[in-house]
Amino acid sequence: MGFDYNSLLMASGAAGVALCFTLMSSWLRERGSIFLLTWAACIAIIIAAIVAFSVFHNTVNVLHSMLAGVLLTSAFAISYGGFTQFSTGRFETARVALLGVVSAAPIIVSGALGFDGLSFVFINLMSALLLGFCGYQYWTVRAESPGPITAIAALHWMLTASYVFCVVAVALETPLYLNGRVPDNWAEALNLMVSVIALTGIGGLFVTVHQERISRRHRDASLIDPLTGLSNRRALFERFSEGHVPQGTGLVVLDLDDFKGLNDRHGHAFGDTVLRSFARLLVENCRGEDMAVRLGGEEFVLVLPGSSTTQALALAERVRSAMGRMIHTADAQPVTCTVSAGVAVAERPGLSLDSLIRKADNALYLSKRSGRNRVSQTTSTAA
Repeated sequence: MGFDYNSLLMASGAAGVALCFTLMSSWLRERGSIFLLTWAACIAIIIAAIVAFSVFHNTVNVLHSMLAGVLLTSAFAISYGGFTQFSTGRFETARVALLGVVSAAPIIVSGALGFDGLSFVFINLMSALLLGFCGYQYWTVRAESPGPITAIAALHWMLTASYVFCVVAVALETPLYLNGRVPDNWAEALNLMVSVIALTGIGGLFVTVHQERISRRHRDASLIDPLTGLSNRRALFERFSEGHVPQGTGLVVLDLDDFKGLNDRHGHAFGDTVLRSFARLLVENCRGEDMAVRLGGEEFVLVLPGSSTTQALALAERVRSAMGRMIHTADAQPVTCTVSAGVAVAERPGLSLDSLIRKADNALYLSKRSGRNRVSQTTSTAA
């Protein structure tokens, strides 16, 4: 053969150590991403399995082979747990344990009965099944990051194929007994070479996907008002990044009445409570396609796609009425807060977001001048 078995084992182990170090370093920088730690633990177990295989290569002791196989299949079962943490945030302990037991059982039983060749077949077969299963799981969530996650799935399947080749080669050469010989054939060499490539590739792709997720999280956070959880001004303008609002889009600008006085009388903490309560009220009255925005301070906006003036006025009135009935408590005393609103609807195509907001603001100003706690609409036909 052109490749030395021990050298390939050492290369696989070195790739595993590098990947384990990379994942641990990433986890130390982002402690909330616990799946990185799970993946690192999985790779550490694979490294232990490689050491056990190296010992087995020198001793041809079935116990060493069984230990290596159990470690390897356990690592692949745990990698599934890393996947569930990555995709859902939960480590599926029961399912991981079941996969580990089901995979290890035939390896242990056949080895204990003296069928060391069959035990080696099961090591490769169960590894192939687990890797193929994990590859499929990654394929199902590729929408989050299509390129890297598809590549991760493909590398899992490439490893799966290499283990299937090992199953075939060992089954043909020594189906039941190793007869004192370590399996040393083209399939084993191919499997080790593929393992080096896959471990290195998967490690880099895991880090890439993780960094993309962090970037998306930061971007999403930049579009959310931290106090109320609503979209912020930047998110509003990004939604209409071309600058034009589709015809039939309703806009409601709302402003809490005398909010500065309320803050002065009861404190900013109480004011924050009122803002959060009002934000929840807006969300409760929104449809799925609507957008609730905190522009800043006590000013909010509702974006209502496909809305008529009548519908926008009705929603604004519903919010105004509900806010007026809402009772807050400050210093054991009931406190109410009212809201004024202005409504505008884009009745022609090509209207800019700034223009629509300005028209709704003018209607809001009319509500304020007319005594507050009311809803007004723009009288301009241009909207």
